[in-house]
Amino acid sequence: MPVRVPTLFSALVMALVMLGLVSLSHSAEPLTLAAAVDRTLRNNPDLAVLPTRKLEQSARIELAGLRPQLALDAQLENAFGSGNYRDLDGAETSLSLSQVIELGDQRRKRLAAARGTMDSLELAQTVAQLDAVAETTRRYIELASEEQQRTLATEWLAAVQRKTSEVERRVKAARDPEVELVRARIDLSRAELGVRVAADRVRIAQRKLAAMWGAMEPDFERIDADLFDLPNIETLQQRTEKIANSADFLLFATEIRQREAEVALAKAQARASITVSAGIRRLEATGDQALVAGFSMPLTSARYGKPRIAEAQARREGLERERDAALIKARASLFEVAARLRHAVEEAQTLRDDLIPRMDTAVKATEYAWQRGRYGYIELTEAQREQLALRLALITAATNAHLYRIEIERLTGD
Repeated sequence: MPVRVPTLFSALVMALVMLGLVSLSHSAEPLTLAAAVDRTLRNNPDLAVLPTRKLEQSARIELAGLRPQLALDAQLENAFGSGNYRDLDGAETSLSLSQVIELGDQRRKRLAAARGTMDSLELAQTVAQLDAVAETTRRYIELASEEQQRTLATEWLAAVQRKTSEVERRVKAARDPEVELVRARIDLSRAELGVRVAADRVRIAQRKLAAMWGAMEPDFERIDADLFDLPNIETLQQRTEKIANSADFLLFATEIRQREAEVALAKAQARASITVSAGIRRLEATGDQALVAGFSMPLTSARYGKPRIAEAQARREGLERERDAALIKARASLFEVAARLRHAVEEAQTLRDDLIPRMDTAVKATEYAWQRGRYGYIELTEAQREQLALRLALITAATNAHLYRIEIERLTGD
């Protein structure tokens, strides 16, 4: 994703911030999921490592494409001896150039192996981006869940405060015993603690989300998420067919091709390379010069190449088996997660559309009866707690449904 170039004004503001002359306040606009993902793709610390690895591999590709270096060889013989070879009187000086000639098209195959690694890095970057996007979405959903729980805790506190005020009035009027007020105040303290805990959990979730784009502090106050907009349930067959074409399994295919290139390179390197040389020799005793030439090649090179070929072939076969095993596990995981998604959506729909509305009606009736003395404090509190439990269950089920959807999309590469 292209990086946006800051304007002169924004660059000036950032410079002032770094100097401590200006401070940035939290954005008043809610943070959308698209904005969170965009920030992650541009600034995630883990993703910043991959371009460096690609630069390293580009250098290796350039190196792999170079021909063997030309070597300069200088020799001095029959010097600083005795008799006719005293000092340099009978010396022979040779100066020659040598060149390795690679057989078996080694340079092309070496380049193919290096370029295969670059292809793997390209796909690895795509996989890393998908992982980062999935993790950002998870943390976004978890923050939405924490915000809903904070809202529920605040509403519960307000309900307990109203109930406590009513109990105080009833105790003063001698309609209820003093113990009812003690119970109400205990519930009030617990509700106040619940609000503080919920607020802390929201701040923790905000920090975890902001960490995805390398921020030490969240630069937003709230997000724009509808937790109860439940995901659709697609047929399992549609999803299963997408697994083999996901980036994870395309990466397997690329790496298998790379291993095949390594096998071809190992076979090419098993063929002996020839070194030829040519130069001039000077004989000091006579002052004459002569041409020298040489030729060399290793013996039994095929014997030493067989282990390299066997190693490369084993790595390729091992990767193919690893891909097949991973595909089986991914399909099994998809089946399991799809079932969990279906159950979570059904549970959330049942809670939202049936159980909670009926429980709300029951709580209103119980509160009406309590105000008229037909029910006691314990009966009302128990009904309200059941109502609270159902609403918490709805938040949990909706959260799980979205998290399962994210897992399915990650498995299929959507």
